[in-house]
Amino acid sequence: MKHRSLYTVAAAAVLACTAGCTTAYQNAQQCKAKMVETYPATSPKLDYEIPRVSYRATRVVVEGTYTVKGAPAGVTPIKTTKFPVSAAVECTFSGDQMRTFQWLTPATLAAKYPLQPDQADTE
Repeated sequence: MKHRSLYTVAAAAVLACTAGCTTAYQNAQQCKAKMVETYPATSPKLDYEIPRVSYRATRVVVEGTYTVKGAPAGVTPIKTTKFPVSAAVECTFSGDQMRTFQWLTPATLAAKYPLQPDQADTE
């Protein structure tokens, strides 16, 4: 009987210790989903990197790149090459609720989606 209660206490301790660990993962996935949702479908394919999460997952930055064609600098525009362009978004959270979302790069999306609080903040 003593062993069963020991196992129960140990299992409860493990669950309590790991419960907060999933917040960072969930916030990162929520921010990445918002990035995918707001990225224009007509733009080139976006490749993502692993989201960067701050302590206690209050701030998440998701970075990625997409490839565009263009002429190299100083060369005639007869030959085009592909070069990567960076893209990034930033989200802030209070617990597991997204508070702000903004595009950092490229400039066209940063102007279209500036830093604005979520609807829950304005009520």
